[in-house]
Amino acid sequence: MAASRSTDGNELQNMAFVQVSNLMDNDYSRWMENLPNEKQLCLVNDLVIPGSHDSGAFFLDKSLEVGPDEPQTIQNLVTVFGRPAKSVICSWSITQTLNIYEQLMNGVRYLDLRVAFRPQDNELRIVHGLYGCSVFEVLEDIKRFVSERPKEIVFIDFNHFYNMDSEAHQRLADTLLGMFAEILRAPGDDNMNFTLQDMWGNEEKVLIFYHNSDVTACYPCFWPSSFLNSPWANVSDKKELLKFLNEKCLKSELSASCFHVTQGVLTPQTSTVIQNMSGSLKECLALRCNFHFTGWLKALCDSKIHKFNIIITDFVDYGEFIPTVISMNYFY
Repeated sequence: MAASRSTDGNELQNMAFVQVSNLMDNDYSRWMENLPNEKQLCLVNDLVIPGSHDSGAFFLDKSLEVGPDEPQTIQNLVTVFGRPAKSVICSWSITQTLNIYEQLMNGVRYLDLRVAFRPQDNELRIVHGLYGCSVFEVLEDIKRFVSERPKEIVFIDFNHFYNMDSEAHQRLADTLLGMFAEILRAPGDDNMNFTLQDMWGNEEKVLIFYHNSDVTACYPCFWPSSFLNSPWANVSDKKELLKFLNEKCLKSELSASCFHVTQGVLTPQTSTVIQNMSGSLKECLALRCNFHFTGWLKALCDSKIHKFNIIITDFVDYGEFIPTVISMNYFY
């Protein structure tokens, strides 16, 4: 057992070293612009794009109540145990270190956002176990980035909504249009048949996916959920995750009719949290997952297997995840 603990410690040290060296020595803020010409002419769903899982959960506010995404049993536990229970929820719900602007500057181009309406302050907020920052702050970061880097394309995926009625959805949709209407790439007759150079020529910088059919019916500039294939393993063991990825990703062809998300993510089960009450998602699952998931991706690069489009994980700034994913564009 001692040898096993030592190996794990070395893995974490190596990942921390690689995190610093990669993100300090390389500029990934313009990696799309810097792709070779033949990749700029590839269909966008043939590119390999780094993304972040639960992108907005870099900050969660323990001073606020539990989020509406948590089941009633968790709500009841917090009622009984108060702030200590919220501290546990926070430790197991934080999924990123970098804020949205920092993620984009470091190469992330797909953002996975979960939103809830909080009536106490009339705010649309990021949510993951607890409430996070306002959605408007996230959108301001995206707008700033695409203004500074006009040839970088950002995918914004609104895929979970909580405590949101039609008025709240309209408020969010109108906010999105107000900020991005002139630079949106909308689905149309050609749907997936476009390249980076096509988007640059039209000054299009953002694609918005909105997982609510009523909203996409009223706002045709948003992409419906049917254009995004994102299978989720829902396992807490890295071996089970890699088994799932091998079966789901490597044994099926990528459809040309949608974008594809590969989730290199471990999901804590209730038993995982109970056995590690003083731990966190980051230290107990995510960092080791990143190490093995990135190694799996590297092995596929060596074998020239191309089964990817968008690839996401937690804590994207750790390990070699971002440079590995970007480099896959040069292997195929």
